[in-house]
Amino acid sequence: MKNNLQKGIFFAFLTAVISGISIFYAKLAVVKIDPLILTSSRNLIVGLLFLVLFFATNKFGELKKLNKFQWLNLILIGLIGGALPFYLFFTGLKMIGAVNANLIHKSLFIWVSVLSMIFLREKLNLSYWLGFVLVLLGTFASGGLRLSFGYGEIMVLMATLFWSVENIFAKKVLKNVSSELVGLFRMGIGSIVLFSTIAVSSKLNLVLSLGLDKIVPIVIGGVILFFYVYFWYKALKYAPASLVTLILTFSVVVGSILNGAFAGVKLVTNDMYTFILISGSVGLIFFSYFKDQTSKIKSITKS
Repeated sequence: MKNNLQKGIFFAFLTAVISGISIFYAKLAVVKIDPLILTSSRNLIVGLLFLVLFFATNKFGELKKLNKFQWLNLILIGLIGGALPFYLFFTGLKMIGAVNANLIHKSLFIWVSVLSMIFLREKLNLSYWLGFVLVLLGTFASGGLRLSFGYGEIMVLMATLFWSVENIFAKKVLKNVSSELVGLFRMGIGSIVLFSTIAVSSKLNLVLSLGLDKIVPIVIGGVILFFYVYFWYKALKYAPASLVTLILTFSVVVGSILNGAFAGVKLVTNDMYTFILISGSVGLIFFSYFKDQTSKIKSITKS
């Protein structure tokens, strides 16, 4: 059980790093490509990669074991996690800065924590609550609580709320279903719905007319997103939903570093406070859980 928790923490931290890279890169790409086209194409690539993984790991037997309730939950995950929120998020991202979008998205841990306590009966220890406070202070330091909520910010927030609900469904399903299969349903169904929207909105010709200069960033973004989803469901499978979403806030730090290093965005004093507070939160979680593991090993040794 403890080993699984450590796996979950590790995968959550890895996902946070990938998330920071993904949002930074998406901001560069979304400027040049219609948000619906970008999102649909990327999700299709991710769905295809999960399909390849599904074939490679020979998961067909798992499909036969699914009951009706699991099928329903997997379909819901695809709809509320892989379709609408992606369109909302990347449309909003085009209107606002990557850092602001990242900050709003990282409020995910608040909504997931509330839902986890209600529907998953998760208990939050002292280290989590201290980390929770540090993240809130970090958000305040960066000016996140003074965001002017325009149309773009509202769309990103709505996407975040959809993903919060999806995480609760996914956590329940992952008890008996592999993370690879959940990822396949999320991105597979999501891409089908998004491409159906493209067809209805008469934008299919835009997909067919994409040049190499746009296909390349779509493919790169799709590969990054694949690893994000893959490791995220691994984290969610092994560790509490509230814990892994809190660790995910570290992507704000990653995004700020990338903006400063490659986008010419200067890090001001408030950004440094955010960096320290959120890093401290993640560090506290690592220290707490690995300290518990060390104590357990010493106890076993003495006995």
